[in-house]
Amino acid sequence: MADTGGITTQGTRTFFFGTSSGINTSALIEAAYNQRVAEADKLDTRVTNNTKKYDAYTKLQTLSQAVQTSLTTLRKSYSVLGDVKSSFDSRSATLSSNTSTDATKILGVAIDAGTPKGSYDIEIVQKAKNHRVASTATADPTVALNQTGTFDVGIPGKTAGTINVTSGMSLNDLAAAINAQSTTTGVSASVLKVSSNSYQLIMSATDTAKEIEVTNVTGSNVLDSIGVTSGGAFVNELQPADEAIVVLDGVTVTRDTNTISDLIDGVELVIAKQEPGTTVTLEIGDDTSKVKDAIVGFVNAYNELRQYIAANQVVTDGEVSEDAVLFSDVQLKNLTDSVQTLINGSFGSGGTTMATLRELGITQDGDNNFLVDEAKLDVAIVSKFDEVRSIFETKITNANPEFAMLGNSSRLKSANISFDITVSGGVITGVSANGDSSLFDFSGTSITGKAGSIYEGMRFAYIGTSSATISFGLTQGLGDLLDNTLDTFADAVTGSLQSQKISLNDQNKDLSTRAGRVRERADDFRNSLIDRYARFESQIAQSKSVLNQIKAILGTNDE
Repeated sequence: MADTGGITTQGTRTFFFGTSSGINTSALIEAAYNQRVAEADKLDTRVTNNTKKYDAYTKLQTLSQAVQTSLTTLRKSYSVLGDVKSSFDSRSATLSSNTSTDATKILGVAIDAGTPKGSYDIEIVQKAKNHRVASTATADPTVALNQTGTFDVGIPGKTAGTINVTSGMSLNDLAAAINAQSTTTGVSASVLKVSSNSYQLIMSATDTAKEIEVTNVTGSNVLDSIGVTSGGAFVNELQPADEAIVVLDGVTVTRDTNTISDLIDGVELVIAKQEPGTTVTLEIGDDTSKVKDAIVGFVNAYNELRQYIAANQVVTDGEVSEDAVLFSDVQLKNLTDSVQTLINGSFGSGGTTMATLRELGITQDGDNNFLVDEAKLDVAIVSKFDEVRSIFETKITNANPEFAMLGNSSRLKSANISFDITVSGGVITGVSANGDSSLFDFSGTSITGKAGSIYEGMRFAYIGTSSATISFGLTQGLGDLLDNTLDTFADAVTGSLQSQKISLNDQNKDLSTRAGRVRERADDFRNSLIDRYARFESQIAQSKSVLNQIKAILGTNDE
C-alpha cells in the first residue's frame, strides 16, 4: 500500500497515522467510529421528528383553543358572578324624538346585557344643575382683601370645611383655599376674567341639585365683603341647584343627578339636554350586530383550524408533504372527525324551524372551510333570533330557584332529569336522578355527575333547606358541544394533545440520554483504536529498524 501517513485530529485526540505501515489508519478509525455512532444519529433523527410533532401539536392546540375563545359569547355561561355574558343577551338601544331635535342630543343610554326588551317614552323637563354663585367684580384679583376671619362652606352630603382668611390674602388666594378642600366639601372656586379689567370669584357645587351652604362666620364676613353674600343670603346666584325632572311613560319623577340608573331596570340614562315638550322614545332590543360579529369571529377561527388540518393532509404525486407532520396522526384524525360531526349536525329545541349552520347561511367548500352568505345570516339573526340562539347556546329548563347548574363539560346533546334531593341539617344527604342514586356525587350543597357516568362533567348546586323533587331539562347548542369536544383535545392540563406533548418530551429526554451514551461508547472505542493502531505503528517501526540493522550487517539492500 502506498505511503499515506500524516497527522489528523479525531474527537479530542491529535495523532500521526500510517507513518510506518503506510496504511490510512485514520480512515479505518473514522469508519469504525461512524459505524458505532450511526445509532446515535438515528436517535437524533427521532428527537428531531418528535420535536416537529410536538410543535405541530402545540399549533393544533393553540388553534383549537382559539376556536373555543371565539365561542365564549355564543355558548351558555354558567358563571354565578355573571362576568361572561352571551352575545344573545346583549342589547341595543334606538332613540327617536317626536320633534326635529336629534334624540341623542337630549339623552344618552347604556343598557346591561339581559335587560328586558321594551319601549319607553321619556321627556326631559329639566336637567339637574350645579349651584353657582359669584362675587362682585374687582379690578385686580391679586390685591390683598384686607379681611381676617373664617367661614364654613359645604353642600349636603359632604363635610363642611373651614376656610381661614388672613389680611394678606387676595381673591386668587381665597379661591385656592376653597379648592384645597373641595374634595371633602363639594364646593370649588375659580376666578373668572369677565372683561379686560374685571374679575369675579365663582363658587360652584360639585354635585347637582345641592345648594352651597355658608355657616359659622367669624371675624370679618369675607364673603359679604366681596359681594358673594349679604346677611347670609347669596347676592349673585348664577345658577340655582335644580333637580332633574323626567317624565317616563306619563309618570313624573325627580332625581338629584343627570345620570339615572334606578328608573328602568338595567338601563342607565344620561341627560344631556332639557327640552320640555319633546318626547324621546327608547326602544330596547337584541343587539344583532354583536351576535353577527361573534358568529363571524367563530367562522374565522374555525377556518384557521381547518386550514392547518388540511395542510397536514397534503399528498402530492403520491408523496406526503414534508410539512404534513401530522399526516395520518390519530389525534388529528379524532379531532377532525369529532368536530366535523358536530359541524354537520342539527341543534335547537323542539318546535324550531332552523337548526343547522347551513340554514344560517354558513356552508362548507371542498376543503371543509366555512363560507358565509352574510345577507342570509343577517336575515336569520333579525327574523329568527331565538332560533339562531338555540343553534349555538344551550337551553336549560328549571323551575326551582334554589337549584342551579354551575358548569357543564359533558357531551350529552340533551337530557331530562328528575332529581330527588334529600336534605338534613342544611346539607344534601341523598341525590337520585330518574330514580337512580348511583349517578351523582354530593357534598354540602354541591352535586356532580359521577366519573364514567353519562352525566360526568355536570355540576349543580342546591341551596334549599328542605328535600325537593326537581325537573331539569338540558338541550346543548353547538357552542357548548364544540367547546366541550375541543376541550378534550386542547385543554392545557387534561387535553389529549397535552398528554401527547408530555409523552414526546419524555421520549426526547430518553432518546437524548441514549444518544449521549452511544456517543460516549463510540468515543471510547475510537480512543482504543487510536491506541491500538499507535502500538501497531510502533511495532512496525521497530521491525523496520531491526530489518535495517540486519541489512547493514549483511551489506545488502535487498527487500
